[in-house]
Amino acid sequence: MATMLLSTHGTNGDVLPFVRIGRELAARGHDVVVMTHSWFADRIAAAGLRHLPIDTAEGYDRHLDDARRYMLDPLKDPEGVLALYRRNGLFELLADEVRMIEAHYRPGETVVVARHTSGIAALMAAERRGVPVALVSVTPHQYVSLPVLGNLFRRVLGQGYDDVFQEFGLRPVRDWVAYLTSAKTQLALWPEWFDAAGLPAPAGVVRCGFVLGDTAEGTVPDWAEPPVLITGGTGQVLHDRFYDVAARACRRIGRKALLVNRHPSFQPESLPDGVEWVPSAPFATVMPHVAAVVHHGGIGTLARALSSATPQVLLAHGVDRPDNAERLERAGVATWLPVTHWTEDRTADLLARALDSAAPGAAGGGYRERIAPLAADAASEDSVRVAAEHAEALIGTDAVMTRPDPRERLARLTPEQRTRLAAMARARRSA
Repeated sequence: MATMLLSTHGTNGDVLPFVRIGRELAARGHDVVVMTHSWFADRIAAAGLRHLPIDTAEGYDRHLDDARRYMLDPLKDPEGVLALYRRNGLFELLADEVRMIEAHYRPGETVVVARHTSGIAALMAAERRGVPVALVSVTPHQYVSLPVLGNLFRRVLGQGYDDVFQEFGLRPVRDWVAYLTSAKTQLALWPEWFDAAGLPAPAGVVRCGFVLGDTAEGTVPDWAEPPVLITGGTGQVLHDRFYDVAARACRRIGRKALLVNRHPSFQPESLPDGVEWVPSAPFATVMPHVAAVVHHGGIGTLARALSSATPQVLLAHGVDRPDNAERLERAGVATWLPVTHWTEDRTADLLARALDSAAPGAAGGGYRERIAPLAADAASEDSVRVAAEHAEALIGTDAVMTRPDPRERLARLTPEQRTRLAAMARARRSA
């Protein structure tokens, strides 16, 4: 039996897949510890896993509220992002997480499974102690946005990170893109077809498939007519108009809707007739029985909708959502609108077409029949087993992590990439 330390940050789509992988690892006889926000304590306890909280529930909500406007476009106010980090003690939290990992580390008996891009503490522990680390990406955007994120870490947050690294006797990071992809084991929680529908993940990354973190609970409501589900996820990185546009679109086509939102401040003061609000709902139970879902483009929501063969309309804005939406549309399994096209009429038109596609006798055999193979794939437990097996393969592979040599990276560049890099260097010198 090994100790599997799972480290993750964020909202449901970032945390619940780790809890599901943790359940699989525990079933294989390992001691599993989930290191994440206090807000998830009940979910982790229900899964029968140990919880190592990194904050308080109040602090988590406060940080979500504080981070909202910066997360939508961090480059719009870089100094504001730095102030956010310092105001919420995120550099101190990083140092605390390094200490937590090292306190639980037993040579040859411990593996850390950490969320990609936020698993910096795990990489630091690997550099200091040789802790085996698997980095897990929950959305392709975590790779797509690496150049931007690396620039933000270096030029905006650099001094804060430098201080933490020096506190632990490590040299500051100068190439964040290389550092954040330095773990030999990197797992992607999405399938090959989703990867191929956009910019693919780097070579060597294992595409495990979607991991559904939620579970069915309770009973299905007795609806006379299946409603449209409206959800913007569990976070607060959401455009102010999202719920208003979605609710009005349902009213325009005369469909009842179930609006699920735990942050009422995002909702309009009054909802249209026929729209019922609840703060939460078990999507694993509800999703297969709704007529369609209008959502923000979060990876957990779209994966659950796919597994239920539920027609999707995405109002995608910010962070990974537009990239997720484009991949679904290219694969022919959903439609979406960027924020500049969010109108009641356009959203209602897409929703009406999505509902028509799922109606009995629809052209092409109907949406649910057409995506049946993808639905079965999304609902499969194979992805969880693949992720667990790769984590298990790291047991006993302790070795101090060394940072990639920049010269080795240059040697692997194609002639075209070298030419482009040289041009960028000349432009930077002239500037």
